[in-house]
Parts: sequence; structure tokens; C-alpha cells
Amino acid sequence: MTIRGKSEKVSVTLPRELVGEIRATVPHGEVSSFFTEAVRQYLAFHRQRTALKQGFGAWKSSDHPDLATPGDSTAYVRSIRETDRERLAQPAGNNGK
Repeated sequence: MTIRGKSEKVSVTLPRELVGEIRATVPHGEVSSFFTEAVRQYLAFHRQRTALKQGFGAWKSSDHPDLATPGDSTAYVRSIRETDRERLAQPAGNNGK
């Protein structure tokens, strides 16, 4: 991975054993690219985890009694898929008319 655009040098402190493992794993001259990709992946993971924590509890079973069991959920998904199959089977521009 090549670093493009503006960049900024930063200093970090890491445990010696971790530095040794990085040096043994990452080819010479590719350490910055390695860290850039690692940080990007971690930030994406962190954003997803934060979103999941914020959304936790938003679904209330009492609001969806029709989806109380796994069988209910399966039937719901099948009905959506069937609707899509029917829609896709129609000629283009027909719009169900």
C-alpha cells in the first residue's frame, strides 16, 4: 500500500516484543504503510462497535410481536423475497400494472 497525499509523522511508543514482531513480519520500507492500513482497519472496527453499542436496545420485542420466534422471522424474510421475485419477474416498466 502506498501512502498518497499529505502525511504527518507521529511518534508512538510500543512494547519491545511488539516492535520485534512487526520488524520480523513487515518488509523493510513498508512499516508506515503497515501502520496506516492497521489503523484504518481498527478505526473502521471502532466506528462499527460504537454504532452497535448506540443502537443496542433499539429493537423492542413488544413492538414486533409478529417476529417473536425464529419461524416468524424466517416467514417474514421469505415473504420479502417472494415479493422481490414477483417484482423481478415482471417485464421492465410494467410496475405491477
